[in-house]
Amino acid sequence: MGRNDIFFQNFNINLSKLALEMKYDNIEQLKNNYFIIMQYQDFLAISKQFSLGGLLTEQFHPNTVGLSDFAKNNITEGIRRLKSLDDHVFQVLLSKLDQIHEMHLDIRNTFQQGGRVFIFGCGSTGRLSLTIETLYRQKFNLDNVISFMSGGDVAIIASVEDFEDKPEFGAQQLIELGFKQGDLLITSTEGGETPIVIGAANEATKICQPYFLYCNPDDVLVVQRSQDVLKNNNIKKINLNVGSQGLTGSTRMQCSTILTYAIGLALLNKDSNNFIEETKQSIQKVQQIYEQINFQDMEKFILLEANVYQNNNFVFYRSQPNIGISILTDTTERSPTFSLLPFEAINDNPIKPTLCYFVLDGVVGDSYKGWETLFYGRGPRALDSEYWNHYKQRVNTERVLQFDITEKQIERRKQYAGGQHYQFRIILNQHLIYQFISPDGQIIEQAQFPTSQDILEQNILLKCMLNIHSTLFMGRLGKYHSNVMTFVRPSNNKLIDRAIRYVQYLFSQEQNNQQYTYEQICEELFKQKDQLVYGESIVLKTFNSLKK
Repeated sequence: MGRNDIFFQNFNINLSKLALEMKYDNIEQLKNNYFIIMQYQDFLAISKQFSLGGLLTEQFHPNTVGLSDFAKNNITEGIRRLKSLDDHVFQVLLSKLDQIHEMHLDIRNTFQQGGRVFIFGCGSTGRLSLTIETLYRQKFNLDNVISFMSGGDVAIIASVEDFEDKPEFGAQQLIELGFKQGDLLITSTEGGETPIVIGAANEATKICQPYFLYCNPDDVLVVQRSQDVLKNNNIKKINLNVGSQGLTGSTRMQCSTILTYAIGLALLNKDSNNFIEETKQSIQKVQQIYEQINFQDMEKFILLEANVYQNNNFVFYRSQPNIGISILTDTTERSPTFSLLPFEAINDNPIKPTLCYFVLDGVVGDSYKGWETLFYGRGPRALDSEYWNHYKQRVNTERVLQFDITEKQIERRKQYAGGQHYQFRIILNQHLIYQFISPDGQIIEQAQFPTSQDILEQNILLKCMLNIHSTLFMGRLGKYHSNVMTFVRPSNNKLIDRAIRYVQYLFSQEQNNQQYTYEQICEELFKQKDQLVYGESIVLKTFNSLKK
């Protein structure tokens, strides 16, 4: 007797009747699909908690409709449209300086009283949390800021997206890091609804008044968990609404830019007396430098990198530690955004090389040395306690150290990946320098861009440039449709909902007016989800299956 037969026998299910009710041709067809049905029905039972299509961060931005066509046929226009959204970020930030100043004063008071500042997020906001701590350590050489992200430090490379739906995990990670009286927690969530971030914020209210930064208007945050935060006077809220994203739902772009900049300004500015004026000048300076950048030079690098991948070859991103974490973040965020393989671990079996990999220039030694250098003197923070035993192979220290970002990885990767390996080296000194280097070490293209001498400003400018770069070359590879993230990977409830809505969108664009309900698409998506492999689009797979 098979597993399915035992299941049905144990639950005394009348198979013939159930098959008839559910319009299956026979009992065996029902058996083969029952577990998928249970999965999709389980999701539908909670789907209202994750039906986020009404959020502004999930809407299509009118200025970037047709972005995939621009990426292929008019990169200059694609850059112009994405850049205009970054310009809007700076304007919104200028309007929020009073609230950022209050957060700055709370940070200063925490430090003066001997407390520590914890920064937490999930996915993109988790990576920005790690970035901000790294910039703080780089600038001040202090260890009184502790950043952490959903799933631990390994998630900066290999996303642990199923953690996102579990608020208790956020609380547990905070507790394990030793959060105590006198400490301050700053959380950020682009959508304002991420369960694990809300869980950490709620836990922190037992000790302090934590901060909760988010990017949606209050009136669209109708799910109960968001409402609970908005009504909680023990949580300090800062709304940084920048509108829809350049690529629909891809909050790694404008949302994470403004959140990084806001928290960075509050943390990295030592002068409380002239805070507002100094931060205003910082933002205006970044705006001015951004306007001076020759984006036509950037186009060459977009074309070069896309061409490498179209010819089934690979790229090493390389930099010094001073901008390493910003480059690592952009390269690793491409995996969940565009359904690419994540960076491969050195003991994966089999090893499946992804398109690009990041290494730190001049860093030799073991894997731990690479992480310690990246984070400016601290080792990786992983989830090693018994609480995480079910996930330990994905989130513990051993797993983190399987990702080697030292120069040793260059020769190792060439051996197991085969193909040709190009280099994209980014250098920061008085200017920002891009170099695209051939497999035999010849510079194919080089460009120099203006930058700032301030650590935060440097990284904000670089982040904006890399976001535009990676979004447009991915468009050339066909990794989204118009401005819709059709290669979203459905690895948590929010992303399942997003994928279903994108299938609905594709049907709305069809001339035959063929339509399916949310529930019908959900059922088909779960069938396709179990067969999905990296590199495939669940949205297109589901759409094409339903069209047959």
